Amino acid sequence: MARQLHDFDALHDFDALYAGDVPPPWEIGRPQPVLLALVRRSVLADPVLDAGCGTGALALAVARAGHRVVGVDAAAHAISRARERAAESIVEPPGEVRFEVADARRLDRLDLRPRTVLDSGLLHSLDDAGREAYVAGLEAICPPDALVAVLAMSMDAGLGWGTTDDGLRAAFAGPAWTGTTVSDAEIAARTAGEDLRLAALLLTTRRA
Repeated sequence: MARQLHDFDALHDFDALYAGDVPPPWEIGRPQPVLLALVRRSVLADPVLDAGCGTGALALAVARAGHRVVGVDAAAHAISRARERAAESIVEPPGEVRFEVADARRLDRLDLRPRTVLDSGLLHSLDDAGREAYVAGLEAICPPDALVAVLAMSMDAGLGWGTTDDGLRAAFAGPAWTGTTVSDAEIAARTAGEDLRLAALLLTTRRA
């Protein structure tokens, strides 16, 4: 396995990763297939929050499906590229999309009450305190029955970091969350010219 993926949990300067000449491994030029499939088979309620949106591939796909989407990421270079992609894109049928620099650990500062939240690999990039603050922020801003979907790397991927079924369920435990399910999934990545499919978990839950 590529060293860049093994060392991912120690890399905290995400803005520098996005500013580099080589895209980060998770930037594959399209949405993660698992979340795109969820979008296509589900009835999403607006507004949609794409938490940790990177360069905007998922948010733009959701907007093309006719939804109002806000993508947030702490990496300013990622948001800059996402805005460029939005300006270059034709969103049909017409939805709305905007991108903002924001810290996922302080979601309560957002002027947003999302009824759908999509997380394409954000939660697993945070340390324990960051995960706790992130989930607390989601609890604060999501109205009752809001859907949250989290795609996270599994420890079974063999990278030495990630999350587990029990860990995800504990993070989104009752009474704040209800109807929680966790299923096996895959994360697509690309590094050193190699396309990878890594073991992941997909959590879906609703704000109680």
